[in-house]
Amino acid sequence: MKNNILYYLTILLCVYPFQKHFAATGWNNFILNFDKGTYGRGSQTWQIAPYDSKWIYFANKNGILQFDGNAWDVLPLNNRMDVRSVSVSADRKRIYAGGINEFGYFQPNEEGTLTYHCLSDSLETTKRLIGNVWGIHESENTLYVQGDECVLKCRDGENTLIGIDAKIDCSNIVNNVLYIGTDKGIWFLTGNSFFPLQGAERLAQKRIRSILPYKEGILVVTAYDGLYYCHDQLMENFTTGAEEFMKRNEVFCAAEHNGQLALGTIHKGILLIDTSTMQLKYFDEHNGLHNNTVLSVAFDINGNLWSGLDSGIDYIYLSSPFTNLYSYPYSYGAGYTAAVKDGILYLGTNRGLYYVPYPVKFGEEQPEIKAVPSSSGQVWGLNHIGNKLFCMHDRGIFLIEGTFMKRIPGIIGAWCCQPVSGHPDQLYVGAYNGIYLLVNKEGTWQISHKIEGYTSSSRIFEQETDRIIWVYQTDHVTRLELDDQHTKMLNQREYGVTEGFPTDRNMVVSRLKDSICFATPEGIYRYNADKDRMEPWVSMNHALNGETAYTRLLSGKNHLVCLKPYELCFSNLDIYKQGVGLSIFPIRKSLIELVPDFEAIIPVTDSLMIIPNENGFALFSLPHSNKHHEISQELCIKKMYLTSGKDSLIYTANYLRQKNYPVIDYDLNSVRFDYNLSSFEKNDIHFRYRLNEEPWSESTISRTKEYSNLPEGEYTFEVKAIFPDGRESYDSIKFKILPPWYRTLLAYCCYSLLSIFVLWSIYRWDEMRLKRKKLQAVKEKDKRMKEMEKEYEQEKERQEKQIMQLEKEKLEYDLQHKSQEMANLMINFLRKNEMLTEIKSEIMKVASKLTGEGASEGKKQLILINNKIDSNIQSDEVLKRIEDQFDLIHNNFMKRLHEKHPDLSNNERMMCAYLKMNLSTKEIAPLLNISVRGVETIRYRLRKKFHLEREESLNDYLTNKL
Repeated sequence: MKNNILYYLTILLCVYPFQKHFAATGWNNFILNFDKGTYGRGSQTWQIAPYDSKWIYFANKNGILQFDGNAWDVLPLNNRMDVRSVSVSADRKRIYAGGINEFGYFQPNEEGTLTYHCLSDSLETTKRLIGNVWGIHESENTLYVQGDECVLKCRDGENTLIGIDAKIDCSNIVNNVLYIGTDKGIWFLTGNSFFPLQGAERLAQKRIRSILPYKEGILVVTAYDGLYYCHDQLMENFTTGAEEFMKRNEVFCAAEHNGQLALGTIHKGILLIDTSTMQLKYFDEHNGLHNNTVLSVAFDINGNLWSGLDSGIDYIYLSSPFTNLYSYPYSYGAGYTAAVKDGILYLGTNRGLYYVPYPVKFGEEQPEIKAVPSSSGQVWGLNHIGNKLFCMHDRGIFLIEGTFMKRIPGIIGAWCCQPVSGHPDQLYVGAYNGIYLLVNKEGTWQISHKIEGYTSSSRIFEQETDRIIWVYQTDHVTRLELDDQHTKMLNQREYGVTEGFPTDRNMVVSRLKDSICFATPEGIYRYNADKDRMEPWVSMNHALNGETAYTRLLSGKNHLVCLKPYELCFSNLDIYKQGVGLSIFPIRKSLIELVPDFEAIIPVTDSLMIIPNENGFALFSLPHSNKHHEISQELCIKKMYLTSGKDSLIYTANYLRQKNYPVIDYDLNSVRFDYNLSSFEKNDIHFRYRLNEEPWSESTISRTKEYSNLPEGEYTFEVKAIFPDGRESYDSIKFKILPPWYRTLLAYCCYSLLSIFVLWSIYRWDEMRLKRKKLQAVKEKDKRMKEMEKEYEQEKERQEKQIMQLEKEKLEYDLQHKSQEMANLMINFLRKNEMLTEIKSEIMKVASKLTGEGASEGKKQLILINNKIDSNIQSDEVLKRIEDQFDLIHNNFMKRLHEKHPDLSNNERMMCAYLKMNLSTKEIAPLLNISVRGVETIRYRLRKKFHLEREESLNDYLTNKL
């Protein structure tokens, strides 16, 4: 709805308590259905026992049902038969359960898992067979167990079976007195005996369904005969105006809370009675109840009502400020708009336009909602203009007159309309293809013209002045400037992120305090005309709930109404301090699913407004209290598993909220945590977690976290839920990872003992080492002395060898010198013989030439001289002596040569001697009186005789191998 109708909205705090105001003005309460497939397929639910706002217990056909606000668990009894009754003991912190010939209680064990303790097994057989246990009550350390025809009283270990000659239908403890309802009236227990209730004789033969505390007495609920109030030995009819309803539909169960009396029937659901005003409310299959046969009812501490049905379990939101007009399958389509005019409530849906008399009257039957003729199709908006009501339709714009509507021709599809600022006889109409101008001529509205130059869809727009229009588009906002006659567009400018918006989408335009502002996903922004930019509206964000996501804004006088994806906010615009004068009402997504991009708030009165949604229409009634009405959403770590190998549960949340301290073996040091909210809500909630005060993780929607291979130590796992409005809920659990066996205390003691032993061993070893070192030093000294003696001997031997080597070298030198002298001697000897031979030859030549007298004398003298020369020429004997001398020097070389090679000639033997003396070929030739070539020839013959290969050396043979 647009701001031109917001004068209908003046948000004031209610002067009456919320429940009474709600009863007078509310519609159908929202009902949350739980199909039996959700909690184990158990059909009948016979009793309900809330432990607190979070934990609820149900006596079901399959066992005790436990609901923690998020998950269901089935807890069977030992005999696996139906559970008839359930009761909560706040003193003993127990959940009692009764079945068929069996009863006991559940309590959490060390891991938090509920464990069943059977009490009936310890009884005698005669006391155990009490039939169906329809009631279990605890008072002053005494436990009362109600069977079909008896009551078992258990106190201080003593069990007393108290019988009565009647069929017991119900029981209850009021002011520490046990009352039972039978087919013979009301009885009460005194000591170990039952006595009839005085003044209640008329109840005999009536089917009594429930006994409830009421004022100073008891309220008796019968199946067909209404209600009775008994006190001070008197009984009077408790008239509600619904006695005929009770008689027709058979009351089966009842519950009372703060003046609200709920009666569950067999045929027609639930009747809710306000005992202070006697106003009635009906809940059946037509307004959301899952089943009309109600077997049990119970109020929780929030004043909401649980109902156990023949098939399924329902939860009725009695304390919510939100109610609904109709529900599936009795639906008239998704709601888009609504308006009240002349005692008629008009409803615009995706199917068409509907109407119902206003105020809407609810009774045993649902109000009749009718369709406006010829209205089939999508209805986008209903706008009050003066005393006229306009319908914005997919087929154009219509004027509503009573239960009919008349089309204004000229527009193919219209979104919204509002009066032109300063011109009440003119209307701007936002259409599919631009903006049209309507004028009122003589009481008739008609199309004047279409704004020239602008053809975009105009679903939402606001006027800065009559010539400046702001149009909201999905991904931007457009500012239009028109001419003075409102006929054509002069200027157009688009605004997005580059112009100051925080995002590119969902910047819905509104007009507050004469300012153009915008509801964005990151708070309220407004237009700064001086800078021609968008900027955060700080004071308005403070007046609301901070810079969070907003979808729609409406203002009235000094109050502001703000719609968010999951909240409805009311704020006093005269106060700019955040949280002051601010009321926040969570919108349960499980009940109210707003139509995306078509969120709307339609004010009806100062304290009532309609919120269209995908399931129809919700009515909001402003409560009296000015506070943050939070949904009870407590974050809870539900379970903790060991994940090494097969998953093993070591902790589960329980109604006592007791957390054990898991101590985990090192071999099982991988864990997983499952966490969730104790609420039915599935809104856009994110989670963060951390371990041992590390930095918080990034936001995630995952409701589980696993850690693997954790080292030993103490840990604290923390998790927090972050709600869309910025609120947080927190939970944590501590646990310990034991060290591996080799890092335990016992292991460290062993290590200490081992260390002491090692140190002692090291000390002993060092002591022995010192002894060994001293002994080794003595040995080393002896060894050193021996080594020194050995070194001395070796040095002495080396010196002797050196002396011998020197002597050998000297001998070799002497030998070489003597060999050289011998060679020189032989050479000289040979040269002397040669010279004498030459002289002899010359003498013979001279002698031959002598003639004449005296020649003979001369010849004689020459011959004498020649003979002397011959005597001086050495013979072989001289050579023999030389050879012997050579053998003496060269270790019998010539002798060995002769022995090994006897076939050698003298020249060859002498050749070997010369080679042994290292004489060259040129030196050898004259000694043998042969040419150089002759020497080579002899060398060749020697190689042949010595059988030498080509690569073998003759000198090497003579020197080393002979």
